[in-house]
Amino acid sequence: MFIMKTLHPIFHELGGIVLFYLNVFKTAFNTKGNLSAIIEQIAFVSYRSLSTVLFAGLFVGAIIALQFNTMLAQYDASVYVGGLNTSVIIREVGPLIISFLLAGKIGAFTAAELGTMRVTEQIDAIECLGTNPIQYLIIPRFFGIVFSSLLLLGLGLIISIIGAIITSMFFYGINPLQFVSTIPKFTSEWTICCGAFKSLIYGLIVAGVACFKGFTATGGAKGVGKAVTQAAVFTNLYIVIANYFSTNFLEAIHQWSMAFYSLYLKDF
Repeated sequence: MFIMKTLHPIFHELGGIVLFYLNVFKTAFNTKGNLSAIIEQIAFVSYRSLSTVLFAGLFVGAIIALQFNTMLAQYDASVYVGGLNTSVIIREVGPLIISFLLAGKIGAFTAAELGTMRVTEQIDAIECLGTNPIQYLIIPRFFGIVFSSLLLLGLGLIISIIGAIITSMFFYGINPLQFVSTIPKFTSEWTICCGAFKSLIYGLIVAGVACFKGFTATGGAKGVGKAVTQAAVFTNLYIVIANYFSTNFLEAIHQWSMAFYSLYLKDF
């Protein structure tokens, strides 16, 4: 009984978010004129998050380079810092860090903005005027966050690698050309695809949860604060869970593709 009482709110929340996703995508495919608003939101989200992503990315790359060099130096293998550092940043750390930053900054802002509109009855007024609030308010913010996460991922990865190069050069005397030369040994097209796929999934989570919690907020100012808190907590929780399942899914796809290639395409 205790387990059922604990799980019921979680499944109720997941069900509401899933229905919200379906409503957003259904509205997006059945309406027109959303492109300009989406582009405006992409610019807005990217501008607000750019400095934070670049600053965090610089130090994340430096920290990972320090940690890897500490371990690799014990085996006289510091030459591989560049390849391992880049692979980890692209595959795991980069998408996670950027999604957490978006959840804490843009996700919370979006939830607060929409929640304020809901409790002050602005959304009800939009509905009374015959306008679909999902199309007018949610779709631009939803897709703006999703596409911005992909753009910020690319910029964040580049600055992270630069931070790792600077740290390796000044603290460990590793030549930048030597650093870069080991990247292809550990980073392939598949690694980049994994990072982009995870960033897309995390962006969908940040956008969906933030918009859902703000759009369904109730209870005045206190309800808005609760919606913002829940948006941040649930977003980070779902991202961690999605990271586990996406990693296993991508690894299974990779193993299957390698086996298929060895059996059927290797001789061509």
